[in-house]
Amino acid sequence: MAITAWTNYREVLKSYVLPYIGSVRLADLSPMDIKRWHGELLDHGRRDGTPLAVNSVKLAHRVLHRALADGVRWNVVPTNPASSVRVPKGEHKEMSVWTAEEARRFLDSLEQDRLRGLWALALHTGMRRGELAGLRWSDIDLDGATLTVSQQRTTAGSKTVTMAPKARSQRQLLLADPTVSSLREHLDRQTSERTDAGVAWVESGYVFVDESGDPLLPQRITKMFAAAIARADVPTIRLHDVRHTMATNALAAGVHPKVVQEQLGHSTIAVTMDTYSHVPQAVRRESAGRIAGLFE
Repeated sequence: MAITAWTNYREVLKSYVLPYIGSVRLADLSPMDIKRWHGELLDHGRRDGTPLAVNSVKLAHRVLHRALADGVRWNVVPTNPASSVRVPKGEHKEMSVWTAEEARRFLDSLEQDRLRGLWALALHTGMRRGELAGLRWSDIDLDGATLTVSQQRTTAGSKTVTMAPKARSQRQLLLADPTVSSLREHLDRQTSERTDAGVAWVESGYVFVDESGDPLLPQRITKMFAAAIARADVPTIRLHDVRHTMATNALAAGVHPKVVQEQLGHSTIAVTMDTYSHVPQAVRRESAGRIAGLFE
């Protein structure tokens, strides 16, 4: 396992596991202890005492389950008490997406935004937040119009961790001319900022940085996206919904699901079809009409 992955697990244990059940002897840890632990995290698991998100509780459970599974394999404990505890289920959030016209309106309203290249890249490619935060100029070939997704930056506890994506998420994307143009404009803007900053500039090598060259934290990208939406006359969506916007509009436009799967870095085409099943149904209905029309 990569060092960065170990760092991520260590932060989860430090923030969400040890403060609650770290004093319990492994031999005494019961399923009820874990169930109560889930409840405490859901009630006040964040550092500020507010409820921890269900997905974060699920992550903490997976990390604990894996650690205890190692304990069973090494004969430290006879059984894994986490195996018999159901992971909390959160309410399913319906994805919100922009129409193609709304997405264009969003980008058109941000002509002077220093991060317009970030928002354009997110819409054009469907890259994840961590992948955008981890993107370096060395990952991009503007002349060849390609981009390689080779790392991501994520938050683990109080730290930002850089790691390689899962195998299927490591991919090369072919960039369209408008995407290349947006990135060239972003590079020109960044070059000007480097000149203005002088010796204060931090040469990080990242594509999306602040005015002094430091790479943007994933959480800050989310906040800046919300601020960008507030300046545009478009419906409010989450940053992750930009990824859904790209996939939904691509499928609706007739792009083959296999292409969308590879673009998004999904493990299988089944994941893509399951996530966006409503779109292929609409496409198939339209296609059925076209086929029938051939014989009328």
